[in-house]
Amino acid sequence: MSGKDQSLLDLVVASGLLHQGGEADIYNVSARNRLFVLKWYKAKKNFDTDAIKKIASLDDAGVYKVREFGERGGHSYVVYDYLSGTPLSGLNLPVVVALYVMRKLVRALKALKVQGLFHGDLNPGNVVLTFTEGALQPVLIDFGIVGPGALAYAAPERFQGKPADEKSDMYSLGMLLFYMVFGSELVVANGYDGYASASLDVDQRDISGELYASGRFTVQEISALAPLWKAMIRSGAADRAEDLDELDELLEIALNELVAGEMTVQKAACEFAEAQIKEKTRQKVPVTPENALPYKIGPRQKKISYLKVSVLGGFVLILIVLGIVLMNPGKRGVDDAGASVLQKSRSLESTNLFSDSLQADSINGTVDTNLLRDLPTPQSQE
Repeated sequence: MSGKDQSLLDLVVASGLLHQGGEADIYNVSARNRLFVLKWYKAKKNFDTDAIKKIASLDDAGVYKVREFGERGGHSYVVYDYLSGTPLSGLNLPVVVALYVMRKLVRALKALKVQGLFHGDLNPGNVVLTFTEGALQPVLIDFGIVGPGALAYAAPERFQGKPADEKSDMYSLGMLLFYMVFGSELVVANGYDGYASASLDVDQRDISGELYASGRFTVQEISALAPLWKAMIRSGAADRAEDLDELDELLEIALNELVAGEMTVQKAACEFAEAQIKEKTRQKVPVTPENALPYKIGPRQKKISYLKVSVLGGFVLILIVLGIVLMNPGKRGVDDAGASVLQKSRSLESTNLFSDSLQADSINGTVDTNLLRDLPTPQSQE
């Protein structure tokens, strides 16, 4: 667990399985009246702990917010805020919108670079498009993977065992841009060795010619995109753009060739989001009970919760009776009420009065009126 006294894993009240993958399973979980995503890694699968620690300390609109990470039962896990959006996977973006998204991604990567962080696994599944308050915002998720990541997007040097850096992320961004505008991956191969070999031969691909042959792009769009392929999709890291700042400038130039003004770009992005993303963006509220999770919730945490509710309930009862006594003074009423409250408060933890629903009500500051029926009403003295 990452510096928290009580793990979110032990506070889950409902869950839903979103995706099963070779590396990890993804769950949508509800805890503390909020929605989170739990990435539960398969046995012997792991992430870069140092990278996740740094990401957890960040607060950037383009980077997902990690709330907790750790290990339980031989499995690594990461818990992060639920994103009301949709992954890039399966989406085909207009060129202008794709360039708009790219600039947002570059800015997020630049913020990470300041912290000495690099993504290492940029692919359509790790970019979530959100649309809130009329703004389209891509959010990067799933950092710190050990290995090259999605093979179709991995730079040649990543297949050689080198760690992710600015240049390798730049290559992956180029592959991601091609996917966004073309709707499929630039490189298709068989197995690890096949993708490694194809990444070394990527310079031989005439990407502009392939876009032209598809008949789906204007000459102006093909021309605007051409410098970007040369700046990103190159087998040699030294042949790519010097850094993310230079790439950002090239993206700005490409946008200016296609549309006039920032407002026009934002309008195109909003129109796309309204038509394609808003409909897909639906909050998946988990409804499966907590026992559907791949782990058992710690019994000690539950015991503590029962104790807290019991104590809170006892105080509430005492306050109610004191109020009744003050409104209806009388020695006999005080003695009877006090004795009854004392007896009830001592037996709270040993009885079955507090059901699951009552626990939730008590935490919210309310008490089931059924518990108050047996409270004695002080009798006024004749």
